[in-house]
This record gives sequence, C-alpha cells and structure tokens, in this order.
Amino acid sequence: RHRDESAKGRPKRDLVVRFAAVLGNYDYYFDWTFQQDGTIRVGVGSTGIAEVKMVTDRIAMAAGTNGDHGTNGGYSEAERADAFGRFVQENVVAVNHDHYFNFRLDLDVDGPTNRFQRDRLVQRRLPADHVRRSIWVVESETARSESHAKLNVDLKRPAMWRVVNPTATNHVGYPVSYQLLTSGAIETLLSADDYPRRRAGFIDHHLWVTPYSTAERYAAGKYPTLSAPGQGLPEWTNADRGIADTDIVLWHTIGMHHVVRAEDWPVMPVMWKTFELRPFDFFDGNPALDLPKTP
Repeated sequence: RHRDESAKGRPKRDLVVRFAAVLGNYDYYFDWTFQQDGTIRVGVGSTGIAEVKMVTDRIAMAAGTNGDHGTNGGYSEAERADAFGRFVQENVVAVNHDHYFNFRLDLDVDGPTNRFQRDRLVQRRLPADHVRRSIWVVESETARSESHAKLNVDLKRPAMWRVVNPTATNHVGYPVSYQLLTSGAIETLLSADDYPRRRAGFIDHHLWVTPYSTAERYAAGKYPTLSAPGQGLPEWTNADRGIADTDIVLWHTIGMHHVVRAEDWPVMPVMWKTFELRPFDFFDGNPALDLPKTP
C-alpha cells in the first residue's frame, strides 16, 4: 500500500453483542465486539448519576480548594467539605468511588487442552564492542498451578498473557494461542483489612487462572450481598490446583477510580474500559486480507 496507488485496505465491519444492566444509581453496558481479524474486544461502559452528599458549603472555594489542598484557606483536610469528593453543584459533593468488574473467560483455544503462558519481555545487555548497548528478548514460562497465575499488570516488568494449545501449531511451528491484552486494569486503594475488599477478593489480582468447574461461576461467590469474606476466587485458588494442559478459565479484573468531574453531572457520559482477546499465531496470516473491498 505504500508503493503504488492502488488501495489495499478493506472496510471494517464489527458484530457487537451488548448487554445492559441497571445497578443502583449506575447503568452499565457490556459490549462483546467480534472483529473480522479474529479479535474479540470486550468493553464495559459506565454511566448514570453519581452518588452525592449535601454539605453546608456552597462551592469549593468556601472550603479552601482553589488548587492547594493542604492548608489553603485555613482548612485542614478533615474540615474541607470536599475532602472525599468534588463539588458538582452548589452544596452538593459527589464522593470518590471505585468500579470493579471481573470477566470469566472460558477459553477453548483449538480444543480444551490448554495451558496459560506468560511471556516476559526482558532486557539483555549487548557486548561492549557492539554499537548498541541493549535489546530485549522474550522469556516464556508456563503456569503449572493456580498460585503461579495470580498476576498483576506491572509496566516495569512487561509481559504477555496467553492461552496456548500445545497440541496444535500454525504453519511455521508455533503453538496456536489467544492473547489477553488489557488496558483497563487498576490497583485497588482499599486496605487489605477493609471489608469491601475482603468480600470482593477478586480485586487483589488483575488475573486469576483456574481449572474449569461448573460450580465456579462468580468471582466473589454465589451471594453478592450476603457473602462472607474470602469467598469465590480466593477460596477456590487456595487449593492450588493444576492448570497445565487441561481445560482452564481466565478471570480478568478491570475497573476505574472515579473522581467525579463537573462534566459527569447531572448525568455521566459513558466512560469505557476495555480489553481484547487477540489471536496470537492462531492463524497462518492476517485473516482479514480476503475481505471484500466494498462494505
């Protein structure tokens, strides 16, 4: 496409399967987008009306929040009306809060015999007489049990997460696989002994991997409002079951820390968090090359 005037591109057409849920003061949209290159993009959109509280102060300046949240205006943090949120209207403060979502991904990549593989991207120093000083390589490892697959995103230690079928290969000999590519992972700011975190233990990790079980359906256990701490993924993975070369399930946690802005009031525009399931050596080439040139 860069060497002649003929167009090599193809129009893109997606199939979107949407599920909507009304939960309390929020509406959530769950989109599963099936793309013609074999990628499945998963997105969760949050909208609704933010949780607010009434305060005696009319506006933020009255509480000493003109940019200096330390001692400005003579107010301590505990005394500020917006210590735990932000003004969105006179006498109205929207409180800081989190959204967490866990997706149960029952993947059968070219069959049920799968393994979870982490591909670390590792720096390598080059010889002193080389014109370059460093380069990076891929070091792959297979998780053998549940304890080895409790993972968090770490930008300083990049890695790819893949579900691999060791019994099938593409035309150049690599095992077929699908990659979990995330862009919506966050670290929880709740303390380990905080009750919401103890009951929603799945937020401790961005990824969990378990052997398939019909009894294990919900990341926090069966009872979302009457559960005891530790149910769901933390309880199941204590057994440290084997996950190599068997039918496995990935549990992916994404979310957002929501500091409410003026533009989120009175009704919040949809904010999206996404991740993708991407074919990785699953095909022998780009499966979108033979799409029609016209829609």
